Amino acid sequence: MASPGAVSAVTSSPPGSGATRALTEERKRKRKDSNRLSAQRSRARKQQQVDELEAQVAALRARNSAMAAAANEAARQYAAVEAENELLRARTLELTARWESLAELIQYMDAAAASFNPFAGVNGAVLPQPPLLDTAMYGNYYY
Repeated sequence: MASPGAVSAVTSSPPGSGATRALTEERKRKRKDSNRLSAQRSRARKQQQVDELEAQVAALRARNSAMAAAANEAARQYAAVEAENELLRARTLELTARWESLAELIQYMDAAAASFNPFAGVNGAVLPQPPLLDTAMYGNYYY
């Protein structure tokens, strides 16, 4: 494109003539058309970018919603497990106390049994203890 102040060597008509003016008008029209098409392409690109970003926003919101639901479910399960653990801890304390009580009772009974022997004689001699099972009675049976 020639600058507006430069004289064109292509035309032989004097400056300001109809042919030069028509050529200038044609160039202006072509430039306007080109600019209009370029602006349309630019708007189309911008609209495509906006559409892509809106789709990305929608996808991220859906993902965020799914992750929030998963986090809520995990928190609910955590609370349930914590409650169960508290019950198990209480049960453990209860059973431990019962076990210790039974162990203490067994020790007391062992000590009492060691100091008392119903088969001791008058002078402290140990008498023979009767068998727990009469083998003569069950002698024919084998287990």
